[in-house]
Amino acid sequence: MGRFDFLVLGAGVSGLAAARMLADAGKRIALVEARNRIGGRILTEHVAMADSHSIAVELGAEFIHGLPRATWSLIREAALNTCELDGTQLLNQAGRFKSADEFHGDASGVLEHMMAWLNEQPSGTDETFSQFLNLATIDAPMRERAAMYVEGFNAADHRVIGVAALARQQRAENAIEGDRLFHVEAGYDRLPEFLADRFRAAGGSILLNRQVRHIRWSRSAVVVTGIDAAGKTFELQAKGAIVTLPLGVLHAGTVDFDPIPQDIFLNISKMAMGPVARISLLFDSKFWQKDASFLFAPEEALSTWWTPMPNPAPLITGWAGGPKAAALAQKIAAGDSTLLKESLGVLSRLFAISIPELEEMLVSRHTHDWQVDPYALGAYSYAPAGAVDASRMIAKPALDTLYFAGEHTDTTGHWGTVHGALASGLRAATQILGAKTP
Repeated sequence: MGRFDFLVLGAGVSGLAAARMLADAGKRIALVEARNRIGGRILTEHVAMADSHSIAVELGAEFIHGLPRATWSLIREAALNTCELDGTQLLNQAGRFKSADEFHGDASGVLEHMMAWLNEQPSGTDETFSQFLNLATIDAPMRERAAMYVEGFNAADHRVIGVAALARQQRAENAIEGDRLFHVEAGYDRLPEFLADRFRAAGGSILLNRQVRHIRWSRSAVVVTGIDAAGKTFELQAKGAIVTLPLGVLHAGTVDFDPIPQDIFLNISKMAMGPVARISLLFDSKFWQKDASFLFAPEEALSTWWTPMPNPAPLITGWAGGPKAAALAQKIAAGDSTLLKESLGVLSRLFAISIPELEEMLVSRHTHDWQVDPYALGAYSYAPAGAVDASRMIAKPALDTLYFAGEHTDTTGHWGTVHGALASGLRAATQILGAKTP
């Protein structure tokens, strides 16, 4: 049995940030993680290259979106080098590549129109993005491109995600120059590793391979029980706990709460978890345009591709979000090689190279199925129509004892992002300490 001031459940960025802040304030903290690693949905493979150096291949969260203050403050503190993505963005239509400017312009134009329309509606108005497209006088090509953008970026079904959430997200992204993308050169995993180091240095304990099964709580008292790697039962006690379990896990009910904080879980049920399919392929050389950064192929199942430009490594990542990812998930369930076959098929059609030739050039493939990962059960969250304020309600403490954090609890429009997760962890720790939000 272990006794602590507070327990933090989940060692992703949100949990690590919260745990570190509390430990720095002198609290006795245990950070409890079901996996045998930290990082949550940040997962990096360090792949050796032929010239003896390695490249960081991201299997989960990859980009720093824009200039969020908390993230960049942490990056500077950790002395991590970053690079901004650069290069040409291309759109493939009918087998031919052209500039993607029109694609981006159409999507941006529709979202601006949506925000202007929403400003003219009565307060509290919310519709699905699909319903908005049906109401708006927008031609079919623009509607299709906007729907593809929303589904790809948000891992959302455009027939479900709400325009109020999209508008809040767009304002939040504009405020931090969210259209700019950065990589941590040494790998995104260096960020949670730094937080873990600082947490341990402040006296915190990280308990890996601990699957939490039950949370029994009352005011100022929490008892957490579960199973460790050896199959033995463990029990931890504290005055309170921060729960950073992903939305998909909370939806699945694999952790029992006694009692259930009803208002919080009512709002958890309003939020949606989006699916993603992604695969990174390392080849022995580039067969795509040398300065290409993003490639969009709306007609394909894996409709978005990107390279690590300006890093010259011959690496390319295929991506699908929302309904396209859900459809791919059914095929992927048939076997581990299915996603590879799908991705090689897309590249074969886009670049007129036979699949056997691509297989000959392929050095390695890298992927992780977040939908079946029992500690994620999805990629990241989004707010359906009518749920724009659900995150704010989830973020309210239960009897000043249970606190919820994670990207699905972000209240500023940054759902589904590392910086949203990071900020939510700092917010939960600040609620406990009774200070102003940093």
